[in-house]
Amino acid sequence: MLRRVLVELRRPQTPAGLAARLGVEREVLEAMLASLERRGYAGLAYPESPTCGVSCRACSLKNLCPAAASEAPQSPPVWRLTALGEQFVESAAEGG
Repeated sequence: MLRRVLVELRRPQTPAGLAARLGVEREVLEAMLASLERRGYAGLAYPESPTCGVSCRACSLKNLCPAAASEAPQSPPVWRLTALGEQFVESAAEGG
């Protein structure tokens, strides 16, 4: 299930939207997100977020991200993959 969460987070999403897409309760999803954050695979997205690595202006996902025009911290939160999470998803897709 954590792998599915990572794949879904290739596009930044709110916990409510992600829980609905995955068909899980929000509390369960939030526990999974916390686990992924501790491992360095996912984190909160907002302008100048260390998870994002670049400002919204330079982000390739800015047109898809609900956090692009928000101030940190925002409500509701938006989660996305970190660089490590992106590497994991790409490696898994290649069969690695």
